[in-house]
Amino acid sequence: MRDLVCLHAGTSGPSTWDRFVPEFEALGYRVHRPTLLGHGNAPRRRPYRLDDFRKQVLGELDGLDHLTIVGNSLGAFVASAVAMADPDRVDRLVLEELPVPPRDAADTAPTTRATPGLALLAAGWMTRRKCDPLLLRDVIADLRRPQPGWWAGLSTIRSPTMLLAGGPKSHLDQSRFELVADLMPSATITTIEAGHRIHTHAPERWLATVRTFLAFKSA
Repeated sequence: MRDLVCLHAGTSGPSTWDRFVPEFEALGYRVHRPTLLGHGNAPRRRPYRLDDFRKQVLGELDGLDHLTIVGNSLGAFVASAVAMADPDRVDRLVLEELPVPPRDAADTAPTTRATPGLALLAAGWMTRRKCDPLLLRDVIADLRRPQPGWWAGLSTIRSPTMLLAGGPKSHLDQSRFELVADLMPSATITTIEAGHRIHTHAPERWLATVRTFLAFKSA
């Protein structure tokens, strides 16, 4: 049985994948749904840095080989970082609404609009039962910093990768997915116009698209 890892978005949690678990299991996968740092009962380690999430997931998946990873938003970024760190272990990736950080100081941020600091703190406070109120502020600040190492690592991800874009309803700059796909040997882009959390707002369309991609390996 192959292992499939589902990584949730910031301020979300593992339960966001509940409805899809039976479908994944029917494809022959054993499903893992880690709780990312700062969420639920997972450790809280301020400040939250992108590399901390990568290390956490790698540690929790120690001993597993031939991974397929599905991630949304922060989870998608962490999935890409895990694949860069250990590309031989990752068979397939689904990166839903991947936030694409700047390449350098002259590059643009992942979003089409900036969120003021007070708004981030307010959003964190509103979701405090799900996660650390300061988590969102830290993660977005890190994603706005240039990440040249991440960009350099994209070419090392040779596993088939589906970049899922949410279309104009998303707050992410959709044009940046092309930049990522151009550097990845086996990446394709699929748009489902449902906004940032495609699997939540259009679950049937999301599942139909992802099921076909994941089932290809077992055909």
